[in-house]
Amino acid sequence: MQYMVFNLLIVSLLFLSGCSDKLVRVMPYEKEHFADKKMSLSPLEERAEQEGHIFLIREASAGGDSSFQGGCGCR
Repeated sequence: MQYMVFNLLIVSLLFLSGCSDKLVRVMPYEKEHFADKKMSLSPLEERAEQEGHIFLIREASAGGDSSFQGGCGCR
């Protein structure tokens, strides 16, 4: 029983040490790697712009880019 409690304690400490603030901090000179083209959500930037425009046109309320518009597509 003590062996199992000891193992549980060790495993818990290992998991909690993974949440350390020092391990997650990203330095300013490391942020440039997150801005690479291959890290973008959409491989085709033009298509993503078109889909975003179509979404904003079809949305009949305030758009995501803080511009108010109707469902007709006029801005």
